[in-house]
Amino acid sequence: MARVLWRGIVARKVRVLLTVIAITLGVTLMAGTYVLTDTINASFAGIFKVANQGNAVVVTPHAVLGTNNQAQTSPITDAMLARVRAVPGVQKAATGIFQLGVLFDASGKRLNTRAPSFVSALEPAPFESFDVLRGKFPSRPGTLALDQATSDRYHLRVGDVLKVAGSGATVQDRIVGIVTFAGAVSFGGAGAVVMTPPEAQQVTGEAGRFDEIDVAATPGVTPSQLAARIRAALPRRVDVRTGTQQAAKSSSDLASNLGFLQTFLLVFAYVALFVGAFIIFNTFSITVAQRAREFGLLRTLGASRRQVLGSVVGESLLLGVTGSLLGLGLGLVAAPGLDQLLKSFGADLPDRGTVLETRTVIVSVLVGTLVTLVAGLAPALRATRVPPVAALREGVEIEGGRLSRYALPVTFVALAAGIALIVSGLIGASGALLLGIGALLVFVAVAALSPRFVPALAGWLSVLVVWRGITGRLARDNAQRQPGRTAVTAAALMIGLALVTFVSVVAAGTKASIDRAVDASFAGNLIVQNSQTASNQGIPAALVPALGRVPGVRTVAPVSFSEAHVTNVSGTPAVTGIDPASFNAVYKVTWNSGSARSVTDLGSTGVVLTQRYASDNNFRIGSRLGVLTPTGTKLHLVVTGIATDNARLLGTLTVNRSLAQSAFGQRDDAVDFLAFAPGVTNAQVQPVVNRLLRTRFPQAESQTAAQFKKSQAQQVNTLLGLIYALLTLAVVVSLFGIVNTLILSIYERTRELGMLRAVGTSRRQVRQMIRYESLITALIGAVIGLVVGILFAVVITRPLASSGFVLSIPVGTLVSLVVLAGLAGVAAAALPARRAARLNVLEAIALQ
Repeated sequence: MARVLWRGIVARKVRVLLTVIAITLGVTLMAGTYVLTDTINASFAGIFKVANQGNAVVVTPHAVLGTNNQAQTSPITDAMLARVRAVPGVQKAATGIFQLGVLFDASGKRLNTRAPSFVSALEPAPFESFDVLRGKFPSRPGTLALDQATSDRYHLRVGDVLKVAGSGATVQDRIVGIVTFAGAVSFGGAGAVVMTPPEAQQVTGEAGRFDEIDVAATPGVTPSQLAARIRAALPRRVDVRTGTQQAAKSSSDLASNLGFLQTFLLVFAYVALFVGAFIIFNTFSITVAQRAREFGLLRTLGASRRQVLGSVVGESLLLGVTGSLLGLGLGLVAAPGLDQLLKSFGADLPDRGTVLETRTVIVSVLVGTLVTLVAGLAPALRATRVPPVAALREGVEIEGGRLSRYALPVTFVALAAGIALIVSGLIGASGALLLGIGALLVFVAVAALSPRFVPALAGWLSVLVVWRGITGRLARDNAQRQPGRTAVTAAALMIGLALVTFVSVVAAGTKASIDRAVDASFAGNLIVQNSQTASNQGIPAALVPALGRVPGVRTVAPVSFSEAHVTNVSGTPAVTGIDPASFNAVYKVTWNSGSARSVTDLGSTGVVLTQRYASDNNFRIGSRLGVLTPTGTKLHLVVTGIATDNARLLGTLTVNRSLAQSAFGQRDDAVDFLAFAPGVTNAQVQPVVNRLLRTRFPQAESQTAAQFKKSQAQQVNTLLGLIYALLTLAVVVSLFGIVNTLILSIYERTRELGMLRAVGTSRRQVRQMIRYESLITALIGAVIGLVVGILFAVVITRPLASSGFVLSIPVGTLVSLVVLAGLAGVAAAALPARRAARLNVLEAIALQ
């Protein structure tokens, strides 16, 4: 049987090639994702190791809430540094600052707009992590050193002027050096400047405070011994680690933060593999039908059902392993391509060398092979039902199995189960997993049911081609002749189009929801925020009084964000800080309990809750909450109101901004809302505000409500573009399925095509017929995909309606998708149509 297996593969080279490609593409993205993320993590681990090699011990603020510390006010002071220096075994200790900042060139152009920039205070040897590449380190205020990546990206050099803005002051310094961080040219597309410690404190607003203390040990004292001594001397508000431990923690934190990237990319890899599974199933189904006489002859010669099964499964196994290994190899090539894709969206992550983990090899080969085996199992079982009589005549129908009578009920059960899992995923824990399994079952069930709709759909869609005459009618008849085959071929494209449709509808709804929420909630005239909102950077608190002095501005309402932990309630809910005196004048919420006075009565102990949080935890007006802040402060707050805010500006908890600054350590604001005096127009105020921002607070920008909505839509569109780019792979895989099906179909219809040519059909008409058939198949997949995608979007977003989500169907986008699917179907038919037109008429008619 091994010889039969090998001859079957060799005799069908094109079919084997296209099937292997379907497997290879999915595995390529999977392997490429693992290689890319492992390389990034290894690169950052190397950077952090080098950066901490001069540190025996590192003291950092303690993350009170168990996450990245959200308190902007550090507990590390000069007094704490003095205590560290007094510990026996400390040879040297120095403080460090590494805070977010914003860089501008001499013309005022913002640099590194797609990634954050940082302000670092120069440290003495051996603690300094930056290395001078050209020039020197800054020695006095008014000078700074710039990282090499930013220097190269914007053609800046020693002697140029750079403006730096942070939570504190804005300064304009001259570049005296170009530096690298721990030997790395780039660290995630971010920029950095090194300044003298006093100026770094001035810019970051860290007056008298620091982000860490770096310690060197005297000879004979181990890092662990010194860490234990320092731990005993310092309060629990700080963490004490050895340099090695700090490097490992930094690497672990970053890997955890970047975990979403791996998950995000793997989703698209599994989508491509899922699409490939339909192609594999369809290919083996067709070839099993075409090889019925071959299998019948084997049965006549004494081959058992088990041997026939082994032959087909063995072929699946061989193709699966081959495609997986090729995908693994191409994954090494795809990883840099994925890196470039991410860089085009602003994520310039370090990738020094290529890391191929054993896990990547095992998972890629195992998953690719298993998908192929599972997809080919049903056709393999079908091959065992070929009777020996099939060797004597053509066209023998292969009987269904004993369980085939239950196929329809099982399909409906799978559909119901899929819908139930999707609903459960929307309302319960493990939502993403349940949603994924539910979507998988729904796609399989729709694909199984679609043969019942194919004849009607093919008839309706053929209106586009039947007017061309006989070729259009033949294409329609060919699509209707084998509805199961057409349905499975279309299903591969249906999955990709359904996901694209789902994403498009959700994106359109998100933009519509933002527009409605802004229109309903914002009662002011201008919104001032950081011009790079994607980096979660804030704006200086000093901006509020400056804006209040602008002629025509009546009210300035600052808003800040933080987080907390509520006693006996899991999680770390978001906290919003507002100014009770000005908030009601610029922002509207719906009060479930309480009124606008709930805000003005906040004081230093009041808190407003969102309606859902209050309902989930049985809180009401007057309830007392024990709250732990990022600074470690324990508060006792009283609920003064419960509100619904569809714009989601209010956090789960809303407190007085002054409390957010003092107890939560929140130094920056997130946004400032401005309301004008009566009779004052935007044309009178916004230009003045913009001049103020350019001069003193260049990291901030002002927007009207219309401008704000437009900028939010642009952010949604950027993410949408990345998702479209990654979903393209699934669509490409599905097009290979169309090519494969058409080629196999042409082989099956060789005599029919030869007869058409013999009765006068031209080569051009044959090509037209194949192209039209591919067009109809692609449009069937597109139509079903659009319906499924819209239904998914409706089901998944309906629970969000109570939170203000607006369902919006982007008709123009969906029509464009259908048109593109049709064009792709025509393009996929190019090779099969050419092969069909080149058939030798006499040989085709004589074929037995």
